[in-house]
Amino acid sequence: MITFTIGSVPYLNARPLTEWFEATDEGRASNTDLSFAVPSELAKPLEAGILDAALISSIAWVRRPHLTYAPGIAVASGGPVRSVRLLSQVPIEKIRKVALDGSSMTSVTLTRILVAERFLLTPEYTVRPPDLASMLSEADAALLIGDPGNLDYDPNLLSIDLGETWTQWTGFPFVYALWVGAPERLTPERLALLTRAKEGGLENRADIAARRGPEHGQSPERALSYMTEAIRYNLGEREEAGLHLFAEKARAHKLA
Repeated sequence: MITFTIGSVPYLNARPLTEWFEATDEGRASNTDLSFAVPSELAKPLEAGILDAALISSIAWVRRPHLTYAPGIAVASGGPVRSVRLLSQVPIEKIRKVALDGSSMTSVTLTRILVAERFLLTPEYTVRPPDLASMLSEADAALLIGDPGNLDYDPNLLSIDLGETWTQWTGFPFVYALWVGAPERLTPERLALLTRAKEGGLENRADIAARRGPEHGQSPERALSYMTEAIRYNLGEREEAGLHLFAEKARAHKLA
């Protein structure tokens, strides 16, 4: 009998937080139902009560202060994240139009904040499916996130890693996603399952990279490097500080 329903993003960076539920006897016996959707499509079933918890964009939590998040768990970065990038065919100062991948509202919000405050630009924005050639056919620059953002593209394009840019600018890590749910649904027992899944996933990142990397367009070696060097899964004091600074800036820009 299913007693815990959760939803996750379908990207490689989330696998260490979810694989335990699907790939281990202990996880399969936990009475947890796991489904996948892009971040922007997870908030609605969470709000509707279909999901008890969802690994959703951090901005979704900022915009829903009545919800809470699981302590100690995140998808974050403390430098280059590799998979959240602004790819431009012109120098930064000449960017006039940006095509946004609308799959992640957090990355869209981060882009708007950095472009306005770090690069001092006021471009036009448009939302498009994550196809770089199509995006750049009508815009100077394109935001790609998740697995599409972690692929190799034309080296002649200017590549701006937004995780690295945020950390260099603020001095703090950036938090992309959290396990979010209603306080009454994130019971101690359910939080313990999410923590156990994280522990199991982090212990088995090499195996996850070997099995899942090719599904996400990555070699096992590149996938392991990404999940160990680029992505952080702990939500500590500095990650919390970065999260709350992001929330403050999102509200200041009327993006939350």
